Amino acid sequence: MKNLIIAAAGIALASTTVTLGTSAQAAEGPFSGLKKAAKKVENAAKDVERADRAVKEAKRTKGRSVLRGAASAATGGYVGTTAGSNYPRTASRGDYLGRPGAAPAKYASMTQCANTGLGNAFVAVARDYTFSKGLSTETRSGLIEREPVSPSNGCVLPGMGSGEVVYLEVDTAKYNKYDYALQCISFDGSEQLDNTNAPRTNNYSGQHVMLHTGHSLGYTPTASGRNSDRGAAYDKHLESRGRSMITFNMPELHTDKGGTDFYCQHYNEKTGQSLVAFTYRRGPVGRP
Repeated sequence: MKNLIIAAAGIALASTTVTLGTSAQAAEGPFSGLKKAAKKVENAAKDVERADRAVKEAKRTKGRSVLRGAASAATGGYVGTTAGSNYPRTASRGDYLGRPGAAPAKYASMTQCANTGLGNAFVAVARDYTFSKGLSTETRSGLIEREPVSPSNGCVLPGMGSGEVVYLEVDTAKYNKYDYALQCISFDGSEQLDNTNAPRTNNYSGQHVMLHTGHSLGYTPTASGRNSDRGAAYDKHLESRGRSMITFNMPELHTDKGGTDFYCQHYNEKTGQSLVAFTYRRGPVGRP
């Protein structure tokens, strides 16, 4: 990466001839040529960084990001990017550290799953999407790039990485959210996450799940109207099925550049049982 940036900088400098003797440059000031050269170097470095990120994303998604970009160019739409998003990423990019493996046996064996009818779970990211209304195209925010997941051993979901969101449903009659609290401990047992640093619970609502009618992502059901209208419509959808939704979003920013794996459980102290458990890899940046 560093060599690419240096090479780009050299090309930009080589292509910029600084001749301070002309009248036009004299009018701009003795350092105008140097400023322009520096600007070209900066732009070249940014181009190299963008290309590097695109290659890493294409590798991580097995080419899906390239297809999304082609679809966006073909339709003039906004497909799966974060530009202008309500969910900004860190300005200092790094390598996405991925997801952890299976939970250590010593923690998994301690988890007793509550019988809450857990199901309809998926892992997603919170990003912008577009939908069409006649000739116009509008943008909203929601949970997209959904990956359905199934619990093992009754309530243990697969691992998640920084910046990802897990959605799940339980039977309303069997669930009292005030009885549960999230506990997270590192795989080696050296660190426990407090309420400030643990994944956030229920940061998202029905409006983020029930996307606006007219979108092309294939998620159903949909609804029209304002965010509050879609949220109310999804609440009714859940209520009609006797279900309640729960979300956990993995923190995205941290100085932990090497990555640390945690085992988390949504735990009921009264019963000693967990509604759900999952592993989580904390890293310096979120999913691209």
